[in-house]
Formats: sequence, structure tokens, C-alpha cells
Amino acid sequence: MNKLSRREKVLIYILGCILIGLFGLYFVVMPSYASFRVVNDQVAEARFTQQSMEMAIDGIPASMQAKDEANAKLVGLKTPFSPKLPNEGVDSLLTQLCLGYSLSPTLLAIESNQLQGVSTFTEYYSENGASAAVGTATTETTETTETTETTETTENTNNADITSETQALTSVVRMELTGTQANFYRLLDGVAARPDMIVSAFSIEPEEVPQSSTTTSGNTTTNVSYSGYVPKLNGSSNVVIGVTFTVYMVEK
Repeated sequence: MNKLSRREKVLIYILGCILIGLFGLYFVVMPSYASFRVVNDQVAEARFTQQSMEMAIDGIPASMQAKDEANAKLVGLKTPFSPKLPNEGVDSLLTQLCLGYSLSPTLLAIESNQLQGVSTFTEYYSENGASAAVGTATTETTETTETTETTETTENTNNADITSETQALTSVVRMELTGTQANFYRLLDGVAARPDMIVSAFSIEPEEVPQSSTTTSGNTTTNVSYSGYVPKLNGSSNVVIGVTFTVYMVEK
């Protein structure tokens, strides 16, 4: 067996050093670096969490103040509205309201008292559409077609609005009142000033009252009594008023 030359010994020594370095890099340095990256990420996440918590803690007084202001505003908005009332409470509320304007209720029927949609005003479109004062037949036909398309689009939009309308505790009450038109107009003004109810419909008719007349024929006088109508509206005589109230209530 030949002895290794000095050059070969140096090469083997260098190769051994390289292998030892590679093994140390693979089994010691790289795992340590991976652990360092994990720990560094955890530290960064913990620092971010700490900063978020500090910001949240600093914002607590402002959040509490905003909450108190919102609650105070909500209470102020709810104040004019009645709390949730049963049918007897709605009956008493509207009866006292009408009696306060010298109107005597003769009929009260509660049609609904539940959570339902709040009606809103929508833009009005004529069914016939706008017609041009001057123009040819072709122009008028085109305008009519455009109006129809606009109406259909509006109807679709209104249907979409109805689907997503606001819900509220609502009581719909139909009443029949007896009194003068002047007092009823005062009632309308009073309801218009209230945010918790509206008059959604009403009708006014003369009151049916007993009438009498005297018929004279020769030496015979005949008294005739019958039921008829007071012919004059908008006077001092009583009239029969059909009115529909919509009362809005809130949870308190």
C-alpha cells in the first residue's frame, strides 16, 4: 500500500473540514434559524396584539361617550311615541283624542295591531303619460312608449322597496265619529302635529237625523215625522265622519 503524499493528505483534510461544516450547517444552523424565524414571528404578532389592545383600551372612553350620546338621542326620539299598547290601550288613546276635539266616537274597529311595514311617499307617474301639445303622430307614439317603460321600471323599483321596507309596531284603527266639520279639521291639525300617528283616510257624510213636517189640507193638519239627511255640509250641524288612524309605537 502506497503512502499518501502530502498533497493528498491536505486535500483529505480540506474535504473533511468541508463535510464537517456542511453537517454543522444542516443539522445545527438551519434548525436554529428556523426556530429563530418562528420566535420572531410570534414576537411580531404579540407586539401587534399589544398595540391593538392599547388602542382599544385608549378608545374605550370615547366609545362609552358615543354610546351614551346615542342612547340619549334614541330616548329623545322615542319620547313622542307611545309604548307598545294592547288593543284596549289603543282604544283609550284614540277615544280620548277625539273627545278632546268634541268629536263623539260611535264606532271603533282595530283592523291590525302588530309589526308591519311603514308606508312611504313615492313619486307619482300618470298612467297615460305626458302628451305633447304639438307634434306628429310618430312623436306622440314614441313619447307614450317611453312613458310606459318608465312606469314599468318605477313599479319594479317600488316592489323592491316594499320588499325591504322598514318595519314598525303599527296599529290601524277605523273609527266613526259624530261632530262638526270644524272640530274634525282641528283634529286633523292636531294629528298632523304628532309624530306618532297619521290619518290615512277619512270621509264626511251628513248625519241622518229625524225630520218633521206639517201638511195642511182644508181643515185637517197632518204632522209627518221621518228620517232624513241634513242637506248642508261644512256648517254648525253634526256630520258623520269615517276616519282611519295609523298609530306608530315603539319598544321602551
